[in-house]
Amino acid sequence: MKRNPVLPERAWQMCVKRPTRIAVAAATVLTLGLVSAAVASAGVGVNVPCTDQAALVAAINTANSAGGGSITLAEGCHYDLKAADNGENGLPVVTSRITVNGKGATIDGTDTVRVLEVDGPGGNLSLRDVTITGGAADVGGGIANMGGTVSLDHSQVTGNTAAVAGGGIASATFDPSSRAQLTLNHSVVSNNQETGGPDAEALGGGGILNNVGTLTLNNTQVNDNTAQGFVGGGIASGDYFNFSSSDSVLTLNNSQVNGNTAPNAGGGGIQNLLGSVSINNSQVNSNTSLNGGGISSGNGNGGVPPGTAHLMLNNSQVDGNTATAAPGEGPPIAAGGIANGSDATLNNTQVDNNTASHTSGGGIVNHGTMALNNSEVNGNAAAGRGLVASGGGIVNAQGPPGAVDTGILTLNNSRVNNNRAGGDGGGIANGVPFPGPMPLAGGAVTLKNTQVTGNSAAHGGGIFNSGGTVALSNSAVTGNNPDNCEPTNSIAGCTG
Repeated sequence: MKRNPVLPERAWQMCVKRPTRIAVAAATVLTLGLVSAAVASAGVGVNVPCTDQAALVAAINTANSAGGGSITLAEGCHYDLKAADNGENGLPVVTSRITVNGKGATIDGTDTVRVLEVDGPGGNLSLRDVTITGGAADVGGGIANMGGTVSLDHSQVTGNTAAVAGGGIASATFDPSSRAQLTLNHSVVSNNQETGGPDAEALGGGGILNNVGTLTLNNTQVNDNTAQGFVGGGIASGDYFNFSSSDSVLTLNNSQVNGNTAPNAGGGGIQNLLGSVSINNSQVNSNTSLNGGGISSGNGNGGVPPGTAHLMLNNSQVDGNTATAAPGEGPPIAAGGIANGSDATLNNTQVDNNTASHTSGGGIVNHGTMALNNSEVNGNAAAGRGLVASGGGIVNAQGPPGAVDTGILTLNNSRVNNNRAGGDGGGIANGVPFPGPMPLAGGAVTLKNTQVTGNSAAHGGGIFNSGGTVALSNSAVTGNNPDNCEPTNSIAGCTG
């Protein structure tokens, strides 16, 4: 996969700058009469009439000045932000603890400004029943969280754009003492775009960018977003500025990351670089990208930069995703469903009906360490022709020379059924014997109480083993076409 090694200097400056604040006292005087405030020891309460941008500016200034407070919007109102208040922001930067009770209102950046910025360590914003739309900025089109704390409840972030990263929301930590935290409950992040594209060296994260922070989704949808940059159509989570920290944490509970697109990137749904991702009772379905159509996790073959990414799926789906890479455009093993370059565990999870349109690894590509427990990899396809389209269900391969803990695949009480490949290994390709000096060597595959049935390929309908080892324990490799295992006698206990 092509990947931008550093964020462009202009974008970095946009991320870390701190916009000039408008004097609180002056703003309050200028908009006197537009808001009503009741001062209390815990902060203020401000009711914002359905008027213009000035009323919202005054409300946030008042709350910041008081050390926090609550802001209540007019029910169903559409607030248009038509000019910058500071920097790229249409509203003052949130630097205190503020709750916004939206009552179904919309705040619209009118494709002119970012809607909200929250700065740590003091910035703490809670949005309830609000829609953020029309935001436009280099980083974080709708919301930029710079080391603060942001929570969304029953809210929407939709139709925003960013040129560099985080079409809907960008959440990033720059000072370890002020960690960015973002939580979405019963909310929707949809139809946002990162627009820069590879020629502009943009990053990605069409829906959300989580850089060295904590991102938690509960009963939330991140659907139908697009990244034109190098990572994450739906969500990009990791350390994308320094490529050194493993502190990024992403957790999905009863959530969806569906229908996102990253035509130049890895991770159509989710891209995880040097972080930890836990997906529980959730879906990552129908996403499309260059490689890792559903999920791309790890920094690539245990290579440079060093580090570990962790991926855990429990009772989840990674179904119907597509990797579009053609030979010469990206890696020869593209992974329609999941590309794992570090360590991954799947429990009671299905990886079904994914497609690598031209290259290898219809369902899963593992060049790290991966375990499947009580899981299934069914109905996937490496849809091209010849060796380049191997591993309909799974491709397992060692990393480059010197890499450790690569190409280790264990299946316990699992099923690899009804997959197909135009090349080798309809069910599992343990290595791919590409011609020339750089064939992909298989690693160590272990199947325990597992079924490999009904798969098809040009060679090795069930399992094809090239340069690795495959151990079967109380497992059945049967009913595959044109045969069960190749080369003949390379896998003990597999015949026909």
